[in-house]
Amino acid sequence: MKKVLALLLAGVMMLAMLTACGNNSGTNTPGTDTPNTDANTPSDDQNKDNTPAPTTDGDIPVITWYQVGGGQPTNIDSWTEKVNAYLEEKIGVHLNMQCISWGDWGNRRSVIVQTNEPYDIMFTDFGSYANDVKMGAFADLTELIKETPGLTEAIPADFIEACKLGGKLYGIPAYKDSAAAQFFVWTKDQVDAYYPDYANVHSIADATPALEALKEGTGEAPLLLNKDGISCIAGNLYDGLGVGLPGLGVSYTNGSTEVVAVYEQTDVMDQLKILNQWMNNGLINSDAATAAEATGMCGVGIAQGWPAAAAGWGEGRGAEVVVSSFGQPVLSTDTVQGSMACISASSPHPLEALKFLELVNTDTKLRDMLSYGEEGVNFEYVEMEITKNGETTTEQRVHKINTDWTLAAYTQGKTIHMTPTDDTEVNPYVDEILVQNENALRSPAMGFVFDNSNVSDQIAACVAIFEGYKGIIHTGTGDPETNVANMMAEMRDSGFDEVVAEVQTQLDAYLASK
Repeated sequence: MKKVLALLLAGVMMLAMLTACGNNSGTNTPGTDTPNTDANTPSDDQNKDNTPAPTTDGDIPVITWYQVGGGQPTNIDSWTEKVNAYLEEKIGVHLNMQCISWGDWGNRRSVIVQTNEPYDIMFTDFGSYANDVKMGAFADLTELIKETPGLTEAIPADFIEACKLGGKLYGIPAYKDSAAAQFFVWTKDQVDAYYPDYANVHSIADATPALEALKEGTGEAPLLLNKDGISCIAGNLYDGLGVGLPGLGVSYTNGSTEVVAVYEQTDVMDQLKILNQWMNNGLINSDAATAAEATGMCGVGIAQGWPAAAAGWGEGRGAEVVVSSFGQPVLSTDTVQGSMACISASSPHPLEALKFLELVNTDTKLRDMLSYGEEGVNFEYVEMEITKNGETTTEQRVHKINTDWTLAAYTQGKTIHMTPTDDTEVNPYVDEILVQNENALRSPAMGFVFDNSNVSDQIAACVAIFEGYKGIIHTGTGDPETNVANMMAEMRDSGFDEVVAEVQTQLDAYLASK
């Protein structure tokens, strides 16, 4: 399950990240282990030959699907044979799976889109979705989705709405860990010894006595940060509206739709002041603001995911970990658009491709084959006794035979109907991910997509300024009021207020149209 958890998580860069112990995090970054990027991972050149993607196999339509992951699995041929036999029986199609390695994905995706390379389905996320739609890359699914009622039953209506641009649907969201949920990740041995009340720590303020106890017990700074620091503080409270400028947003909590400068807000500044106290008291490594990677055994980090992901986080830390929630899960257009499947505007089989996505999102056997690999080679089904509320039942689980399956499950579709693995009694898809999605704080701007055309230069200038300050602000280095004031003065000189005005105008128009 550790490997599966790693490949499932979302987030926007599709990488595993902790805000401490030498890694990085943000509200749009799914937290898990680092994806498979070892020397045996096929490169883009290995993944792709010069043969055009097949469109039919005899009379059977072939659906070509581009995903990102660890490159093509070594057993892709035998897996494909089994998948295609199942698909042919179910919906009369075959699948041509193309998994591009993580490092090659950005460039390869751009080439595919810009050259109109033949394909049927492509993974995408909010980072490129709107621009690719502007280019005419993806098919309009607004009417076509009416032919696949299983999709609209499997995915919440507001999630589908959040993927519309200009009132038209171009992408099918993966109903996964769509709400961004942050967790304090504690090294178990340390909190068992020095702060057993860790489970009641749910905020920056709550964490102060815990960090003090860990430092006193170990004699070392318990929170090891790199220069990205704790970047999710603002994102836990404000929806950044897809602008790409972390200095603005609308509140998840106060019911207002006013676009504000988030680092100037009291609920953010209060936490930044606590970070500064931590730094001054030696609870954070002193070189955090400039450290590319912090090293050592930390007592606590912050990660995005769900509780059962602790297995993967512990593996990455090299120690058993336990977790406590940091704030509440939040749901926005960006978090929903963290994983989508889009159909090419040039696909020869748009309806068949959509029916295939319907099956992915409704059929457990197919979903398991995509997520876990080839039955008998990568995994096997087992019966497991599960005890809940004093009652013991037997449930089917997946046992991982090996960790060679390289496809990233979060890029594929709904996770909640997947068969859970056998290394935990918890069903994380239903007991944790579904609960987080259903109880998340929803942004008042849910469904809003910003068009940066009128202020792209101002945004670029402000982002450059923010990058220069984020290390000291997110790590508690120096007085936060002074640092934020200086940053905002520079950003305002570069057009920050113009960006805010443009975002507000577009947001007001969007809300008025609802």
